[in-house]
Amino acid sequence: MRPDTQYRWATVKHFRLVIALINYGSVLHASSALNISQPTASKLLNELEEAIGAQLFNRNRRGVTPTELGRAFAERGKLVLNQIDSVSELIASLKKGYEGKVIIGLIQTSSSHLISLAIEEVLSSDSAIQIKVIEGGSESIINKLVSAEVDLIMGRRSDIPHHFVLHQEILFNENAFIVANRNHPLRLRKQVTAEELLSYPWILPPLETSLRLKLEDFFYNEKLRPPLPRVETSSFFTTSCLLEKTEMLGVLPGSALSTYNYPDKINILSGLKPIAIESIGIMRPKEAHLSPASEIFIKSFRNVLEKLSIDFHHNDDVI
Repeated sequence: MRPDTQYRWATVKHFRLVIALINYGSVLHASSALNISQPTASKLLNELEEAIGAQLFNRNRRGVTPTELGRAFAERGKLVLNQIDSVSELIASLKKGYEGKVIIGLIQTSSSHLISLAIEEVLSSDSAIQIKVIEGGSESIINKLVSAEVDLIMGRRSDIPHHFVLHQEILFNENAFIVANRNHPLRLRKQVTAEELLSYPWILPPLETSLRLKLEDFFYNEKLRPPLPRVETSSFFTTSCLLEKTEMLGVLPGSALSTYNYPDKINILSGLKPIAIESIGIMRPKEAHLSPASEIFIKSFRNVLEKLSIDFHHNDDVI
């Protein structure tokens, strides 16, 4: 790269053009999508390749195909454009009187409902913050974090692998409990054994869930075969309704029991150890500082955990 092009070799237009060329595969279609003329698009691409000193696309009769460098440039270009968009959104929010915006990537867990309680606390405070929640699988959400499309991720530790450019912190440990309705024959027992649990029908979450797998481990550790479900569902509402009206047994996360305050309808059976199911944490880029809006959201989330007396992780367990 020549010295005179060092600080002006690429503009936003160049980044948008390269991404459009990869998406559409031709200068004609890319220029149309960007609302510029085809000669202008060709000129921008030639300028960029000349400044870089390498070819980003191979031209052929059918259109253009990116070189390895072209694909790498497009990926980095997405990061740049996302950062620019974030700054633009922040400026727009501040002009409207907001105190910033936080975009949360959510990987669904048994305690995902706590997000809504944290949001409720933020909204009830004096801070004027915009909050956006994007749900998805671990791979897609982590990609969005790396590309700066979300500010932080909330999810279970096992779903968020160690990543050399990402920082992970555990917020709390989720436990599950074996439960029954308040009139259940086992409810008044001071010491319930694992063998006795097998004498009753069960309502259980699907086999592929961590909650179901951890419950089965509980029975295997007692040298017992796990119960087969009479009813299988991932719905907390369905589970709680059936538990209230039948003599079925179930297993529910502690966060759900704390949140919905069910002691008058559903009770934890005595004498059985809590079942550790997952650690919930946040993930963010290592080198990036959290925005004030993100910090306020996390503080509100911690407040929710303390109010519900959930196993809050006081020591910052950083992965």
